[in-house]
Amino acid sequence: MNRLYQHTDYRAFLREWFAEAKEAHAAMSYRFLASKLGLDPGFLVHVFHGQKHLAEKHIPALAVVLKLKTGEAEYFRRLVLFGKAKGSTETKRRYEELMQVREGQVRQLSTKEHRYHKDWYIPVVRCLLGTFEFRGDWEDLGGRVRPPITAAQANEAVTVLRKLGLVTKNDDGVWEPTDSHLSSGDAWTGHAIQGFQRQMSELGLQSLEETPKEEREISTLTFGIPSDDLPDLREMVREFRSKLARWAVSKDSADAVYQMNIQIFPVSQP
Repeated sequence: MNRLYQHTDYRAFLREWFAEAKEAHAAMSYRFLASKLGLDPGFLVHVFHGQKHLAEKHIPALAVVLKLKTGEAEYFRRLVLFGKAKGSTETKRRYEELMQVREGQVRQLSTKEHRYHKDWYIPVVRCLLGTFEFRGDWEDLGGRVRPPITAAQANEAVTVLRKLGLVTKNDDGVWEPTDSHLSSGDAWTGHAIQGFQRQMSELGLQSLEETPKEEREISTLTFGIPSDDLPDLREMVREFRSKLARWAVSKDSADAVYQMNIQIFPVSQP
């Protein structure tokens, strides 16, 4: 049910779930589902196709049918409320409430899992596997990375990701990520993390020279502030990073992978 957290439209999620349930169980139908919820089948069809909304009182029963766990059920409830929101003020509030639940599902990597950051291309490959159907063509996968990596490196990356439980092969033989978003937490102190940041910073410099301007966004800002305000500045950067992560996860699909480096450091003597 990890895909639930990738949705911001509850009816799109229901259509996806219904198609899979119908394929797995021949008895599944709108009439069968409506009987479980005490609803009119015609009304349920309108809900699934975006013409009507599900009443809040029916959400718990549907969550049971969907076999949602506690956190998933709460996300689904807020997903319905977001879909029913009217006006910009309520829509904004419901969206923020939805993202609070989604952010709580962000997986934090343990210390032993920081093998994930040893080579810069491993996180890139994980994200790439969410953009197309990869079935084992290592040369093709390596060629999709920018700058390209070898087939052996692509194979190595997927092997590491599989051992960490970050990717899995589905029943159709397609490799896909198991988590939509990851975080190393606030303790970016390990050698692997520092090495990863160094590699990505170097790639940023390389991109400045080799990537067309219309395909990147690299800008700088030099400013003066009281040195005692540095903690506030760092907190603003963290808030922006968190907001950006929630925005990225809210996208139902992706066809490209980008890297963002936020760099703030002193350029004057104390």
